[in-house]
Amino acid sequence: MPCTYKTETYNEVLRWLDNTPIKYAANPKLKTSKSFVRYAKYAKAKTVGEALRFGTLYLDLLFDHEHGHLKATGQPKRKQLVSPDNSEWDDSWNATDKILSKMHAKWITWSKTFEVADRLGVDRRNLTSNKMGGISVEMHAQRMEAQVMAKLILEEADSKGLLITDADVLHVLKLWAFKENTTRQNVTKEGIDFVNSDTLGLLAGYDGTFHVNQSTRHYPAVPHLLTRWLKDHLPDECGLKEKGFHHTSINVNRGYAAKLHRDGNNEGPSMIAAFGEFTGGELNYWPEDDKTKATIDKLRQEDRKTLDLRRQLLLFDGNRGHSVEDFQGERYSIVFFSIGKSHKVNEKQRQLLMDVGIRVPDAKSLVDMKTLLSPPLGYGDVAEKAPAGPKRHPLRFWARPKKEKAVVSGLSKEKIHQAIEAARCVEPPEDDEDLPAESSFVSFQMTRKTNAEGLKVVMAFLKGASGRLMLAIEGMEEKKDSAKFHYQSVPSCTLGKALDTHRLGEVRKWLQEVVTKTGGAALAELKKKKKGKAAEEKAPAVASEKSPMASAKASAKESPAKTPEKSRKRTASTTPGAPEDAPSTKKQRRGSSGAKDEAPPGKKPRQEAKAALAHGRGPSISKKEALEQLCRCSESTSLTYAPDGKTAESHKGSYERYQRYAAATNFKEGLELGSGPADIVYDLQAGLLKITGTKRKGTLLAADKLAAAAEGRFGKLAGKWREALSQL
Repeated sequence: MPCTYKTETYNEVLRWLDNTPIKYAANPKLKTSKSFVRYAKYAKAKTVGEALRFGTLYLDLLFDHEHGHLKATGQPKRKQLVSPDNSEWDDSWNATDKILSKMHAKWITWSKTFEVADRLGVDRRNLTSNKMGGISVEMHAQRMEAQVMAKLILEEADSKGLLITDADVLHVLKLWAFKENTTRQNVTKEGIDFVNSDTLGLLAGYDGTFHVNQSTRHYPAVPHLLTRWLKDHLPDECGLKEKGFHHTSINVNRGYAAKLHRDGNNEGPSMIAAFGEFTGGELNYWPEDDKTKATIDKLRQEDRKTLDLRRQLLLFDGNRGHSVEDFQGERYSIVFFSIGKSHKVNEKQRQLLMDVGIRVPDAKSLVDMKTLLSPPLGYGDVAEKAPAGPKRHPLRFWARPKKEKAVVSGLSKEKIHQAIEAARCVEPPEDDEDLPAESSFVSFQMTRKTNAEGLKVVMAFLKGASGRLMLAIEGMEEKKDSAKFHYQSVPSCTLGKALDTHRLGEVRKWLQEVVTKTGGAALAELKKKKKGKAAEEKAPAVASEKSPMASAKASAKESPAKTPEKSRKRTASTTPGAPEDAPSTKKQRRGSSGAKDEAPPGKKPRQEAKAALAHGRGPSISKKEALEQLCRCSESTSLTYAPDGKTAESHKGSYERYQRYAAATNFKEGLELGSGPADIVYDLQAGLLKITGTKRKGTLLAADKLAAAAEGRFGKLAGKWREALSQL
């Protein structure tokens, strides 16, 4: 954890160069430890670059220097700290420079995390607990602020009968931490690697299933505020005020102008609006664009309609061409839309979305929504003649109020701060005399806060089978900022032996013993429910629309084959993140009954499709051979993919992704176009991927890690492949 080191340590180490002379002290590590052996290797180094090549890690540099085991003995050194900005890297930067640059960037990120915790008056570890995957601690802290603010605004509006305003939405969007989205290639202009864009609500998987995404579950007040704003601003026209605007998802964007594109998976019309202080940024929209008649590059500028989304609420069809003009300033936009085949969403998911104000359309309401816009006529030679009758509406827009009193303006700073602090701390639940006392517990959780004296307090709760929490252990910091705690079990908790300790490990052990002792049956039941819930949410809502593979699995369950236990044993792949069609996954290696490879009838078309593609592939190789080849490559190594190597029949779950990344000419491009680490290994094994560039020569020693570490994402993957290779 970088920030556990002193600022002076960073200020020294981050000024070192590849050839800065250094000297190590005698080996101070415990002789029975792995670090003793590693230290003995890199302690022979005479320069920083040598130390890294001999196996030291960047954290070792910090640790050894701070503890007096390592010191720089002379020049050269930088006059200033190495830049943390990797955009400055060029041919003059060596591997050591890049490693120290990354170290500096991480130090800045962690420092910000501590700053956020100090600003909010909470322990930093509270920000890391219960955090959703895929985002940093700092992003989680920002999103929690947005969640708290959205909740406060909604409560204030409900209590006073107020409308949600543009200013309220903008306030929350400024707090929201946007991810760097690299998957929206259809809107990203040339030269830009990512856009700041998130989707809330319903998402569709590659396999045709639906799920409510993590951001919606973790920060529900944010999408609720956005849907409430839309409800408060819908016009009376077309019965929208009365019926509402049905949709499945909300796209939130910041600071980018989308290139000309069509949305590929939308069904029905969308609502869009922009927020912020900016000039430019108008939406260009081709209302008569019919994508079945012409490609998007055939659209003419003179056919577009230009609209100011900051002053208007627009109803449009995202499947027709649209783009955003360049702008100056801070621009946010929100789009309410429906994904295709959303009528298959199950009732559990519908209720989750309804709880945040998202009304998923059913088959009837979707038909009604589509009638709000006239079908496109097309342009140029393929254009149809407008039919006689009522006025056509290929788009609709309504003016938004110029000035509204923001709900957020009525919230005091004290109330906001208290709400943010409360959101990060789990308080002891109030006793309810009407409810029976919990007797079985399925898990535990811990939270930290700061009391009035400035001392940090740790509270540990046991979670009952009903979901209620019971305070079990309290810990108090002995001295301010000492990080030393005295933990004691509370008198009211008599489930285990009285606990009195200074060790957090003993606290966790005590809690786990109580859970194991009291919650055996309850925990088993909970796991069973979770498994059933996961299966329910993954299954399509309409049972009659099962895929051939699902039907085959169902028939396999009805007549299970008896197979010797030995044939059921498999060894899981050590390569991280196997794709759906990888041969190393259990799902692909065995049927649902556990029988060997006797394929049910539903699988035969897929096997035949794969066989039909075999003529376009290179020779198949083993996993070990594939990893050895990859470990000798760099991100710039050139490659080619087999044309149409995957199809909807042969690789249902990944053929679309394959078609995108198969255009790559090197590994870096492949990763940017959506190829994953497991895709690379699988494609190389299956002969779909051919490495045409020069590979590194020599042996695969640990010293090669230094070169790989400087190559960004591919370098990190190479390190993981090396580890996997060592286990084969």
